[in-house]
Amino acid sequence: MITTAKRTNRRPKYQVLPDLPPEEFEALKADIALRGVQCAVIQDEKGNTLDGHQRERAIRELGIKRYPITVMSGLSDEEKRHLAIALNVKRRHLTTKQKQALIEQELKRTPDIANCWLAEILGVDDKTVAATRKRLEAGSEIPRLKKLRARDGKMYAAQCSRIIANTPTELRVAQQVAKRLPPSCNGRILDTTTASRRAHRYNNERVFNGSVVTPSPKDAIRIYHCPFQQLQETARLRANSVHLVLTDIPYSKDFLPELDDLGRFAGEVLVEGGLFLCFVGQYHLDRYLESFSQHLTYRWTLATTWGHDSNLIHPLGISSHWKPILLFSRGKYRRTSGRKSDLLHMPGKEKDLHDWQQPQATIEDLIKNFSDPGDLVCDPCGGTFATALACRNLSRRFVGCDLDEQCVAMGQKRLAGGTKRKVKPR
Repeated sequence: MITTAKRTNRRPKYQVLPDLPPEEFEALKADIALRGVQCAVIQDEKGNTLDGHQRERAIRELGIKRYPITVMSGLSDEEKRHLAIALNVKRRHLTTKQKQALIEQELKRTPDIANCWLAEILGVDDKTVAATRKRLEAGSEIPRLKKLRARDGKMYAAQCSRIIANTPTELRVAQQVAKRLPPSCNGRILDTTTASRRAHRYNNERVFNGSVVTPSPKDAIRIYHCPFQQLQETARLRANSVHLVLTDIPYSKDFLPELDDLGRFAGEVLVEGGLFLCFVGQYHLDRYLESFSQHLTYRWTLATTWGHDSNLIHPLGISSHWKPILLFSRGKYRRTSGRKSDLLHMPGKEKDLHDWQQPQATIEDLIKNFSDPGDLVCDPCGGTFATALACRNLSRRFVGCDLDEQCVAMGQKRLAGGTKRKVKPR
């Protein structure tokens, strides 16, 4: 009995993408007819084409007999497929929809592949792969797996976090913080700096998980849980009673609408000649100057510099090694004793309590240079309350607040952990 094989429209084994649209294929065919095959077809040792299916199709239709072929041997079936995907994704300019379809296709074919590995192959973000996986799992199109297979062939927990270390020092850091990361980091790829910050903050949230204590109006150091717009009322803070407002505001654009309120607050609480010192970012520097100048008089810009890693300003492609501190006064500038420099060098990063923590030594230098013992200092965006700690150490009075209850509890714990100095008001 003789049978004939039925013709099939199935794509070749390693053709991961559909045929080119007719107009694109005709353009490719015309280019090959004019210039010949410029990019070699890639095959495995068995003659299976891994890359160049559309070129081969054009070659057949043009009747070309001789063209360049590169043979790659020793690859596993999965490695061949991944190579085919990577080469096609790089060569073709896929739309978001086409990339999404390719992610779904590969997850359905090999649901145990790790998100970060598939993302690397496809040239997409691992979060995109993770979101697609969740959608397919929710629709029961792929199984929900507890472990996924990474590039090294090992199985890892599906929701484990990964810390990338590039030096022996970074490796030691990664080993120290790996077990202390919060659940929110599960499934994410982190560098050692980010991992350290997340671990420290998570640890501090548990360590400082205490209740906020309302201070007595007679306390020399007072910390409140409230927005700075309510600090005067909450702390019974009299107008024209503060000698120095020293703060480090959030640098994101979300805080910009509050700049006018902050300038007005400083203008109301400062004594005549009182000073306003504010750490700011460079990106919105024009907005800070404009808002604060409506209520205070601009005097100078100080700079803090550091010799360690720079901050990359992504939109501009600029690596920043300094940070401005704006100096304003209420009315006539009140000169404090001693000579002072407008350049402060940060001895090193201190991020063990908060992602945006400033070095304690830098804060203490500013307080020594721009206030006198017994002065009342205010920080309306307290954060780790380094300013409060510095005031206690340098015999200044302090009043401040923060929106984050955890930060307030942490600040009160920090102050409770050391010896208090008796502070006499001026």
